[in-house]
Amino acid sequence: MAPGSPLGRAASSLGRDSDSDSVKEGHAHNQRVDDHDATVNVAWKDLTVTATRIKRPLLNSVTGKITTGYYAIMGPSGSGKSTLLNTLALRLDRNMSVSGELKLNGQDYSNAELKKISGYVMQDDLLNAHLTVEETLGYTAELRMPRTTTVEERRARVKEVMEQVGLTHVSAVIVGSPLRKGISGGERKRLCVAMELLTKPLLLFLDEPTSGLDSVTALSLCKLLKRLATGRTCTVVCTIHQPQAKIFNLFDHLLLLNRGTIMYQGPAPQALGFFDRSGFPCPLHENPADHFMDVITPNMNDSVESLVEKEAKLKEHYQAPPVEHLLGTPKPLVLPRDSTPWHKQFRVLLRRSIKETWRKRDTTYVLLIQTALMAVLIGTVFLRIGTDQKSAVRRNPVLFFTVINQGMFGALIVINSFPSERMLSLRERAAGTYHVSAYYLAKSVAETVSQLPAPIIFSCIVYFLVGFQPDASKFFIYMGFMVLCSTAATSLALAVSAIARTTDMAVTILPMALEICRLFGGFFLSPANLPNYFKWLDALSYVKYSYIGISLNELTGLKLHCTPAQLNAAGKCPITSGEQTIKSLGLDYISMNDCAGILISYIIICRIIAYLGVRFLKN
Repeated sequence: MAPGSPLGRAASSLGRDSDSDSVKEGHAHNQRVDDHDATVNVAWKDLTVTATRIKRPLLNSVTGKITTGYYAIMGPSGSGKSTLLNTLALRLDRNMSVSGELKLNGQDYSNAELKKISGYVMQDDLLNAHLTVEETLGYTAELRMPRTTTVEERRARVKEVMEQVGLTHVSAVIVGSPLRKGISGGERKRLCVAMELLTKPLLLFLDEPTSGLDSVTALSLCKLLKRLATGRTCTVVCTIHQPQAKIFNLFDHLLLLNRGTIMYQGPAPQALGFFDRSGFPCPLHENPADHFMDVITPNMNDSVESLVEKEAKLKEHYQAPPVEHLLGTPKPLVLPRDSTPWHKQFRVLLRRSIKETWRKRDTTYVLLIQTALMAVLIGTVFLRIGTDQKSAVRRNPVLFFTVINQGMFGALIVINSFPSERMLSLRERAAGTYHVSAYYLAKSVAETVSQLPAPIIFSCIVYFLVGFQPDASKFFIYMGFMVLCSTAATSLALAVSAIARTTDMAVTILPMALEICRLFGGFFLSPANLPNYFKWLDALSYVKYSYIGISLNELTGLKLHCTPAQLNAAGKCPITSGEQTIKSLGLDYISMNDCAGILISYIIICRIIAYLGVRFLKN
């Protein structure tokens, strides 16, 4: 495909970030239109799609069109059904090359333009498990419906769509997950369709909508799609493997594929006559879809020669539909949907994230109980260490252990934060729902707020049980460093999880990163004894800056005394102030303010890395 060709330009847009494309403003044709006045025609000619890695064509010079009605793309596994659907919807992976002509209303179209007039329902039901049906539709309406829509209009549209797809009776039921019961599989699929219908799309693409559903639920869903197409609400295009006869009878048009080639395209009721003329009549009382699949799909009893002969007979009677008039007559592309401003996306996503976090509050409660328990244990082990010479030996270990404790808990809490929602966020971004920056910032703020109480409670318990300096300013500085330490560890975990992309990989990499931070945390190797070749690792440890910060805070101004038994041979007290410990360990090479500033920079850098991982790593 030539880089400068119209289709090349359209296909190249697939590699760009879908969410940033979808929110570009100022298109001259953005306006609300009546569904019955706006129709779309999609036509393609000599369309070839090749997987660049394996150099194998997935679609081989196919020609066809989609006008109005209910379209079914059928074929055996590997025939190219999903490839054709994703090509038309401009959702192919980056490792696919495309050549041929592809037009929407006679003109080239981009991914951003298509998303404003179409909807896409993926095969997997990716939804927010902790939101109810009505909440899911409500947030989607706020993010995707035109900005001029009022609150009352959005609520009315949500209720209208729930009635349309038959979800009113479960409006207050959470979506659920494998670990928490919610709505049924059929209701989940209907909810996915309802989310796309909110914006009144002119084109609705569905990838295997009946996959995983029982026959009754699948038929009910297909009847819903038939009503949408019959009422000219939108043109429906779906891939389907082998539907039952009742479902097949609902289709207006059929595209039958095998090995990347269209074997039949035309009205679904006329497909039986086509196979009859080709020498493959359908037996009485047999499901037409089963018969078509039996003819074009190789089985153990078919030789290569017989399969080639079958395909030759079908191709002999098949004629590709004329598409020149659809390719060469541009029709104004009316875009009924505009974009939602970034600040509104952030506010909506922040409310959604806070609600999800609140619904998962059991985890937060466990964290707080665990934090309080560990604080009591640490505080009682080092209870009232005092200011004698023994305390000089025990004070630095307890300071270091508090840093390690807060960092470990903070990191483990969020390790599954982005990987668990990765596919969901990719689906929402592909639909043009929001900017990835708005999603990332909203989710980060919501999770950070929910995690702040843990280091605060920990500080309140540990500081007074251990008996650090009874000074209000030193207590709040200590608490501030505990918050920074916990947030830094959380930020490091977010960066690892975003780059690793899966929870399994993240939990493999994160322990090594935490162990390195602990080893070079300033306690096992003090700054005064650190070899030059380890300084770069030492500089990357958030533990070091947290430990040195609270050490400087605690040791500065600390006065120590001796019991008679603790005097040295000269009759003097070995350590009389915390400043002596600071100098002996070399902790004075950096100030407390610098430690706080570096930790804040560390948090920002790690979160930028996490954002880049979420933004650009899509596979």
